[in-house]
Amino acid sequence: MSRIAYFRVSTTDQPIASQRTAMGGGFDREFADEGVSGATLAKDRKGFAALLEYIREGDSLHVYAVDRLGRDALDVQATVRLLLTKGVEVHVHG
Repeated sequence: MSRIAYFRVSTTDQPIASQRTAMGGGFDREFADEGVSGATLAKDRKGFAALLEYIREGDSLHVYAVDRLGRDALDVQATVRLLLTKGVEVHVHG
């Protein structure tokens, strides 16, 4: 079981370090999308797509805020359902 983090920032001048610190760090693996608008569907983001390929049953996914998981309520809901179907625990820290 791995503890995995996902970070997304809209501009490249926003550091992901603040999200990492707020979530406590110590992750086994990290994925990020930097300079990617929240308007982009989660599955269409390069970093999140890589996360979906990597993550396995029993893993836990940690995000700073629920809006990191999708562009709107429907996308967030679909993303969380997909992760739960894969047997992944989702933790929102914000």
